[in-house]
Amino acid sequence: MHWRVTPQGILRKATRKVTPKRRTAPIRRLGTVVGGALLLIALLASNAQAADGQFPYTRFDTGTLDALFNPPNDVCLQLPGGAAHAGNDTDATAFVYADTGCQQLLAIVGVGGTWDETGPPPLPARSVGFGSG
Repeated sequence: MHWRVTPQGILRKATRKVTPKRRTAPIRRLGTVVGGALLLIALLASNAQAADGQFPYTRFDTGTLDALFNPPNDVCLQLPGGAAHAGNDTDATAFVYADTGCQQLLAIVGVGGTWDETGPPPLPARSVGFGSG
C-alpha cells in the first residue's frame, strides 16, 4: 500500500491511476521497434537482390556505348540494340545470351571481366542475367 501527501498536507492512501499516456507508451515503443526492424529487413533484402555497379556495353546496331546500372539479380534483361562488347563492372557474375529470353548462353563473364562478340557470322548478345549461377 502506498501513501501520498496532498498539497494541503493530508496523508492519504494513494491510488494508482493509469493514464492513457502510460497505457499507450509500451505500444508506441513496440511499434517503433517493429517498424525499425521491418525497415532494416527491407533495406537488406533490396541490397541482396541487385548487383552493385554497372554493366557497360557497346551497342551492336549503332556502335554507341550504353549501360545497365545496378541490375537486379536473377532477372533476364534485354540489351536494346544487342551488344558487341561488354564489361562486367558489377559485384555479380554476368550470364550473356544470344537471344532475348536468356536461353542461348554465349558466355559467363566474371566480376571485372569483359566479353566480345566473335564471328563470322556476327552473333551479338541480346540479353544478360546476373547472379551466382
